[in-house]
Amino acid sequence: MSSDIKSSTSTTGRSAYRVLIVDDDPHIRALLAELLTAPHRSIEVRDTPRAALEFVRHNPVDLALLDMMMPGMDGVELAGKIKAKCPQAHVVICTGYFAEAMTASAEANQVDRILQKPLNLGALMQLADAYSEQ
Repeated sequence: MSSDIKSSTSTTGRSAYRVLIVDDDPHIRALLAELLTAPHRSIEVRDTPRAALEFVRHNPVDLALLDMMMPGMDGVELAGKIKAKCPQAHVVICTGYFAEAMTASAEANQVDRILQKPLNLGALMQLADAYSEQ
């Protein structure tokens, strides 16, 4: 299980918007965690789907950013398991395998958005901000 954890607490008194980042690439995890860190967000990162599911079992999330291709389970399958535990969560797949992700997510109906890698970081920030304001 990954011990990568980066959290921030809300200074407004309301609970922080909880973001879970799951990617087997440590550079992507670190980049996304740094990019999305804000006073109103709590950021959690995990390196495997298994570690992510263990976290979600005890901690609800508001937004999950998932890699598509990971050892043991793909992002769409993980999305379904996260939605089963956290139905209100927004799930975004970040992938270099865009066509495969589109096909799989259409069948599973568990993914809110699919972003193609390399990621447009500005668009990702806008998306996270829009979701956290809802």
